Amino acid sequence: MPERKDDEIMAEYLLKGGKMLDKACPTCGCPLFEYKKKTFCVVCAEKKPVLETAPLPPAAAPAKKASPVAEEAAHRSTSLTPEAEMLSKELSGTIVVLCQRIKNDGDPDNCLAFMDAVKIGTEALLNLRQL
Repeated sequence: MPERKDDEIMAEYLLKGGKMLDKACPTCGCPLFEYKKKTFCVVCAEKKPVLETAPLPPAAAPAKKASPVAEEAAHRSTSLTPEAEMLSKELSGTIVVLCQRIKNDGDPDNCLAFMDAVKIGTEALLNLRQL
């Protein structure tokens, strides 16, 4: 099976009711998610299914040192300008609303349009956080 893109993985968890957090994974730089009362990186969890996706301790540092690229991505995502931070929160909220509409809409064409919008919004969010 081909490896799925990061935005596809995140969109799936949003559709399942997961909550995208305003914190970045120290390993890959993707947003962390809260799902079933656990906080973890859904991308790392899917790409490394051997590892247990236990909740991250609130103040714990990663067990191993993250690569310089991952550290830079995490730093960039936490040092957004106020405008970019506001846009990030708006995009996240819009993605959540779109996912709720997907759940509640019975028209397959509408659902497909909403899913495309979620994908585009997720890609935009990732790009914004990588600035």
